[in-house]
Amino acid sequence: MDQMDLSQRVEQIERKLRESELRFRLLAENTTDVISRHTPQGHYLYTSPACKSLLGYTPDELIDKPIYRYLHHDDIAKVRKAFNRKLNQTNNKPVLYRVRRKDTEFRWFESNLRVIINEETRAISEVQLASRDVTDRVLDKKARLRGQQLARVYRLSSMEEMASGIAHEISQPLAAIVNYTRGCVRYLQNGVSNSDEIKDAMQKAVIQAERAGEIVQRLKNFFCKGQLIKTACKMNNVLRETITLMKNELIHARTKIELELDKEVPLIFIDKMQVQQVLLNLLQNAIESMQQSHTKEKRIFVQAKRCDQNKLEITLRDTGPGFSKDVMHKVFMPFFTTKAHGRGMGLAICRSIIEAHGGQFTIHPNHQNSSWIKFSLPIATE
Repeated sequence: MDQMDLSQRVEQIERKLRESELRFRLLAENTTDVISRHTPQGHYLYTSPACKSLLGYTPDELIDKPIYRYLHHDDIAKVRKAFNRKLNQTNNKPVLYRVRRKDTEFRWFESNLRVIINEETRAISEVQLASRDVTDRVLDKKARLRGQQLARVYRLSSMEEMASGIAHEISQPLAAIVNYTRGCVRYLQNGVSNSDEIKDAMQKAVIQAERAGEIVQRLKNFFCKGQLIKTACKMNNVLRETITLMKNELIHARTKIELELDKEVPLIFIDKMQVQQVLLNLLQNAIESMQQSHTKEKRIFVQAKRCDQNKLEITLRDTGPGFSKDVMHKVFMPFFTTKAHGRGMGLAICRSIIEAHGGQFTIHPNHQNSSWIKFSLPIATE
C-alpha cells in the first residue's frame, strides 16, 4: 500500500468516525431519554439535553460530577454493582433506581448500560447509559398495591375509633326523621286535615333519609377494599367536607381549623374516599398530638394552592410539637408510633395513597418552631 492509499484510508476512517459521532449526537440530543457517558468511577463525561426536562439539570451542571451524588441512598450500591459487573457480562437486565431531581423530588429511572472496553488494556474505559423515567410504571406496581393493602388494614383497625363519630353523624338525620314523622302522627291524631303541612313534614323526612343513606354509602366505600375510583373533584370542597365529618371531634377537643384556600384551584382526578382518609388521619394526628402535649391554643392550619401547572399542594400545620428529627427516619415504618395507643399505620398509609395517585408526601420536622406535612396531587389535564 503506497502513501496515497494509506492517506485515503486514514481519511475514510476519520470521515466514518465523524459521521458516527454526528449520528450519535443527533440521536442523543433529540431523544426524550437521557443518554449519558461516564467514567468507570461514575463521573459524567457527557449527558444529552433531555436531562434538563427529566432531572432539572443542564448538561454543564452534571459534567465531571459523580452519578452517585444524585441517587437515592438505598440504590447507590445497586448502581455501583451494575457499573462494576459489566466487564464480564454481556447480557444484563436494565437497572432500576431512584434519582434526585434538582427540585429534590426523587424519580424512578431505568437504565440500559453499555461498556466500552479499551482494546489494548481490556479495561473499562467508559460506561454509557440510556435512561428513562419510569416513575408512573413503578408507582402502579408498587405504591398502589401497597397502598390498597395497608389502607384496608388501617381502615378495619380504625373502625372502633371512628364508631363514636359515625354514630353522631348518622344520628342527626335519623333524629330529624323521627321528629318529622312524629309530627305527622300528631297531626293525624288531632284530626288536622291540612295536607300541605303533613306533605311538607314528610318531604323534609325524605330529605333526611336520603342524607342518612349518603352517609351509609360513604362509610361503606370508605371501609371497603377496591381499586382507585377516580372522579373529578374540587379540592376545596373535599377539604370542607372532611372537616365537617370531624366537626364533633374538633368541638370536643376545643380545636379550631383555619383554611387558606386558593379560589381558582383547578379540578383534580382523585379517589375522593381515599384522599379523605388521608386528611382524616392527618387531622386526627394533629388533634391527638396537641392533646398529649397539653397545647394551650389548639389550632390546625390547612392550605391548598397550585404550585405549578401540573401540581396541587395541600399543607397542614398545627400548634403542636411536630416530629423531631430523631424519629423522622422511622415515621413511615409500619407499626412505629409515638402515641400511647397508636397502631403505627397511619402515615405509611397516607404516603401510599398519595403516591398511588401520582403525588408526593413530605414531612418537615420541627425546626425553629416550624413543622408541617405537605402532599401534592396531580392536576387533571384536559
